[in-house]
Formats: sequence, structure tokens, C-alpha cells
Amino acid sequence: MTLLAKFTRRRSARLRSFAVMALLLLSPGLSMAQMGPDYWKVTGVSSDDHLNIRSGAGASYRVVGMAPNGYVFRNLGCEGTGTSRWCHVETPDGGLSGWVAGRYLTESGAPGHHTSQANDVPELFIRSSGEMEVRFHTGCTALFNSSGRRIGTGGSCSGTQLTRANAAVESHMRESGGHGGTSGGGADVNLSGRGILHGGGGSIDGKVFGHKEGAYAVMISGGTHVITCTGLFQSAPMTVKSQSTRLHCTSGASGTAVLSTNRNGQGATLTFTLSDGEGGYILF
Repeated sequence: MTLLAKFTRRRSARLRSFAVMALLLLSPGLSMAQMGPDYWKVTGVSSDDHLNIRSGAGASYRVVGMAPNGYVFRNLGCEGTGTSRWCHVETPDGGLSGWVAGRYLTESGAPGHHTSQANDVPELFIRSSGEMEVRFHTGCTALFNSSGRRIGTGGSCSGTQLTRANAAVESHMRESGGHGGTSGGGADVNLSGRGILHGGGGSIDGKVFGHKEGAYAVMISGGTHVITCTGLFQSAPMTVKSQSTRLHCTSGASGTAVLSTNRNGQGATLTFTLSDGEGGYILF
């Protein structure tokens, strides 16, 4: 090989290396996706909460889905925003993509080949009518009116999926000022209470929250084996003598909760019973 040929080969190799470096610098999204792991796993989220999946890289973007601890996403690349990091992710089947806070992600291997209902991420869609539709990739669909009240469910929906659909709608309504797809004035209701869980034993916490022109969500959580149950009231606490709602729990149980105004007009008491024999009360 002549000296000229060797020089030409070295020069071409240097030019190719420079071109690759330039491509990575000019395409940060590409470089980040290539440098990161193929999959992320959700971690560090409270046991009674879910990780919000947003339409953009920031907390100001709307919630399009929710994922529990342990859920595995495909990595599409991360970017820094101020002191935080947001990652573009996709469900393994490609059915839903969005952005999540990077501090709740850890490197993971590929998910199993089967999809379990526990890891079926709910997608939330706002119809032009203001109704909210929550879909699961296993086929379950739940429909809510603009006030957050569930008005229809698919026959394939499990109790766990309905609980997670309720939670997705409640999260969306809290961030949109209490309405599904609309905004309105008025003060929010945000009550917290504490009580006792019979059957399973232990103390339990309760919350009732929502917008005065919409529905009011109730969330019960705690106990020795930690359960979370949710439902919706149609009237603000203590504006009616008594009202009831259907509960759906993460344990798969369902039941009924009754919220009654105390006789002295100060505060309220919530009593509930579940299909697994548990029950209890919460004082607000």
C-alpha cells in the first residue's frame, strides 16, 4: 500500500468519526436514547399512588396515563429541564407513549412476554363533549361524565381496573381545576380524616376532595395489610344529611361507603363495608 493510500484511509476514518460526533451533538434526543438503557422500571412511587404519564416533558403538561411501581417502559430518550430530568417512554406494546419524571425510573431488563392486568396502563382521552374515556390495552373501557362520575364500563373491566380508572380521572380533575376538560371557579373540598379498619385491623386514613361544581372523590387507605379503595360522592360533604357510593379496592374487593353529617353539624363520619368481610369508619 502506498503512503498516499494510507494517508487517504486515515483521513477518511477521521472524517467518519467527526461525522458521527457531529450527528450526536446535533441530535441530542438520538444520543440520549442510544446512551440510556433499553427499558426503564417505575420505582419509588408511594404504595397508594401512581406515576403520571404526561403529554410533554414537564409537570404542566396534561396527564395521559398512569403506571404503578414495577411497570416496565421502553426508553425513547431523556432530557434535562432545569434541575429535573424527564424521560420519553413507551409501553412495551407501543400502545401509549408519553413523558415521566426521571427520578422515578431505574434501569430494567425487557418485560415478560405476557401482559398482566396489574401492569395494564390506563389511557385517558377527553371527548369533545367533555366526557372522559379511560382505556386499558386488555380491552377494558370506562366512561366518565365531565364531573368525574363513572357512567359506563366495558364488560371485561375488573375491580382493580375500575379503581385505577377512577384514580386516573381524579388525578386529571385535580390538575384541571376539578373538571374534565373544562375549568371553573369555586373552592375545592379537601377533607382528611382517620379511623379504624375492622376485620383486617389497624388504623386507616380517609380523604374527600373535589370541585364544588363536580363530583367528590373519596379515598380510603391503610390497614395492617395496606388497602386502597376509591369512590365518588355527588354532593359536597355536610351539604346533605347522608349519601353513599360504591367502592372499588386495589385488593379486588368492592363495597359501599356512607358519608353522614354528624348530629351537631360539625364534621362527618364515613362508614364502609367490603365484600371480603372488612369494614370500618373514618371521622372527618
